[in-house]
Amino acid sequence: MLCAILRQGVRKALRRPGNYEAVIRKVAIRNKSVQAFTLDELPTTQQLRQHFMRETVPMVGFGFMDQTVLLQAGNAIDCTIGVTFGFSTLTAAAFGSIVSMGVGVLFGGAVERVFNACGLPNPGFSAAQRSLPIVRRVGLAGNFFGVIFGCSLGMINLYFIDTEMSSTLKLQALSEEQEFAFEVEASNRLRRDATALTVRGPDIDGLLASMTSALTSQGCSLVELHASPRESSGSDGTVEDIFIVRQRGSKTQIDDDKLGELSRALLAATKDPLLAHSLKAQVTELEAENEKLISRVKKLEDVIEEKQVTIIRGDDTSSNEEFVQSTELHHAK
Repeated sequence: MLCAILRQGVRKALRRPGNYEAVIRKVAIRNKSVQAFTLDELPTTQQLRQHFMRETVPMVGFGFMDQTVLLQAGNAIDCTIGVTFGFSTLTAAAFGSIVSMGVGVLFGGAVERVFNACGLPNPGFSAAQRSLPIVRRVGLAGNFFGVIFGCSLGMINLYFIDTEMSSTLKLQALSEEQEFAFEVEASNRLRRDATALTVRGPDIDGLLASMTSALTSQGCSLVELHASPRESSGSDGTVEDIFIVRQRGSKTQIDDDKLGELSRALLAATKDPLLAHSLKAQVTELEAENEKLISRVKKLEDVIEEKQVTIIRGDDTSSNEEFVQSTELHHAK
């Protein structure tokens, strides 16, 4: 009799409008299976497809916006604050990520509302259907693929950003005191077979490579390089680098008459590192073009050599007849 009373109470509770949906939802969440979903219809394939699109498209816009802000803000920070305070490119990218995350929090909801207002299909899930694991998984997959595609699409900004600008500006960021703080000393007395070039000045990143490129552009071969480590710099932050060079293609010193020109070229490299870098790039391009020309000349020589040599085999009667005919024609002329 007690069981009958309990069954009657449960039936009355389920007849109330708001109770049976809550009971079904609790059963579905507890069992985590579709079999417990009995009263409402299961989501159709069309509903799941619409749900996937509705979750994917807004994340494409969010990923594109996030990547765009990250690249543009990171590049702007790298070219301004990074040049002023000497930040690395990775540090500028970290600051750009902070800006991107902040913009995403402020405008992420607005982006989603804009895309929803564009007429995205509404799957029309009920409250109980939204609690199903399959619906949550489809929505998560849509978010994942949407943000991946949006971020990949946002990399198009790299085509419109000068990625070399920051390094160019950092090389140009030399104060007037640093420009006139360098001294160059050229001597042929230290060694009989080479010339010694001593450079004294502040320690600047990339300057050693610039001076080496300048020496190469002047037709010098670097034999030895004695570079002072940064830890051994003086109290005023200056270092001393010694270049031992020779004339390219020989084992002799640089002529005394050319020492002044060589010293001025080396001093110009300390004042404008970009000039040395551009010269190095030009030398590399010329070397590549020179190799191509050498290869083409070699091929032309082989072709000309093949045309200059004629071989007539003894067992080739047709060739013998042609040779006799050509000889008779030659004598007739």
